[in-house]
Order: sequence, then C-alpha cells, then structure tokens
Amino acid sequence: MRFIAILAALLLQAQILPQPFDREGANKVLENDRVIVWDVAWLPRAYPTHRHVYDYSGVYYTSGDRVIVSQAGARSPTHTNAWDTFFFRRGVTHSEEGASKEPLRAVFVEFKESAPGVAAVGAANTASAGLGKKVRESERLVIWEDIAAQDTQPPAHRHEMDAVAVAFTGLKPRITFVPRGTVDHGEESAGADRAYFFELK
Repeated sequence: MRFIAILAALLLQAQILPQPFDREGANKVLENDRVIVWDVAWLPRAYPTHRHVYDYSGVYYTSGDRVIVSQAGARSPTHTNAWDTFFFRRGVTHSEEGASKEPLRAVFVEFKESAPGVAAVGAANTASAGLGKKVRESERLVIWEDIAAQDTQPPAHRHEMDAVAVAFTGLKPRITFVPRGTVDHGEESAGADRAYFFELK
C-alpha cells in the first residue's frame, strides 16, 4: 500500500513539473516529428525543478558555471567547458541555477521518439562518412565534430541517417535538419567556424 502511495505521488509530481525549457533564456529553434532543438542560456538566477521527458543531447558553445540541485536538495556547483557534448536518457529531474557572469550556453536536441526510429521511419543503421571526427555515440545517435578550414570545399557526402546540423559562426548557432539520403557538399555548415552533426538512430 505504501509503495502504491509513493508511486502515485511520483506520478503526480511528474505531471505538474514544468518542461525543462519553459523558462527565460531558452528559445526553441526547430521542431519536427523527430526532434525539438533549443538554444539555451543559464542566466544568473534559480530555475524551477523540472523533469526531462525526452532523451536529449547537445553541445555547449560557451564555458560557464551553474549549480545543479537534486530532488533531495543536494547542490552541485558545476563548471562546463565550451564544445563539450553530452547525451542523457529521459527522466532526469533537477533544478539549476546560472552562476556565471557570462552565461553558459548550449544547443539541446530532444528526441521525441522513445526509442531508435529505425522501424518507424526506415532510417539506415549506418553512420555517414565525411562529417568530421566522431566524438560520441550512443544507442540513440552519433555526434560528429567538424572543424574545417572555411576556404576548403568538402567532398560530396551522403547522409545515411536523419541529422541535426549545428553550425557555429562567431558563437552564433545555425540549425538545419538534414533528411537521410541527402547528398551535399556541406552546405549546412558553409562558412562556419565549426559544426556538429547529430545523427539520429
């Protein structure tokens, strides 16, 4: 009986918690059937406790500090470096406080599907070539980092999986969704200082 009461309380809490990016400093920049992409800044303030209802990944594009507060109230001061990438499974529940004079900033990619989408959309299960250096892989995605000379024309490459391209020019992100099967010469990252490709499995 006690277990049922605890479970009911947890379910109720999950229902009333705000969405992670329903806050000042977060801007939705793209949404389709597979992903939601956010440009996020941790401003110098406390944000409410929230729950991540989707698996999520991304890249930080400035360095900065924040305090992560667990559900039990434990405070963890955290420093993050620019160009760190990440992947987390859904269900993370916490609150955060921006703690830098210059805010920590990141691009977040939320996965709307609860599992890899091979069966649902017929996506290939082979990562693309020619997108740069592979920096992270999980059961949900492959992340590539491309730091190429701007005056170099990259060779044609084929995107074997749906991908979110995040190209940075002067710390300003440009977001493009690239459908699987696309063949191009890197138009989605042309002129950028660096780019990240989040290939969706």
